[in-house]
Amino acid sequence: MTTVFRRIALIALALGVSGVLAAPAGADPAPQRITLDYTKGHCGQTTLMAHSFVPTTLEITTSNNFTDDAKIDMQGNRTPLPDTYGAVTTKVDLGSPMPGAIPFQVSGSEWPGSAGTGCSGWIIIA
Repeated sequence: MTTVFRRIALIALALGVSGVLAAPAGADPAPQRITLDYTKGHCGQTTLMAHSFVPTTLEITTSNNFTDDAKIDMQGNRTPLPDTYGAVTTKVDLGSPMPGAIPFQVSGSEWPGSAGTGCSGWIIIA
C-alpha cells in the first residue's frame, strides 16, 4: 500500500513540476513572439529561445537590406524578406511548437560590396 501511495505521490509531483496540474484544463496560454534582427546581411543573434506548447510568432525585422532575394528558410518553408532601407517586420507563424530545436537559415545575395550574406541558427523550444 505504501509503495502505491509513493508512486502516486511521485507522479503527482512530476506532473505538478511539469506544469500539467498548474494550469487549468482548457486554458489557452498567452501567445509569445520572438524576434530576429536582420540588417546589412547579418543577423543580430543566431540562438533564439521560446516556450513549448504556446502559440508563437517569429518577427524578423529587416533593415538596410539592399537585395531583393533575401529570405529565411525554416521547417521546409521559405519566407522572403523585403528589400528595404528602413525597418520592416515580417511575421512567421510557428504554431504551438513542441519541445526541441528548429533550425533556420537567412540568406541573401553575395553581390560585390555586400556587408554580409546571412546567417544560420536555432530556435530552442523548451
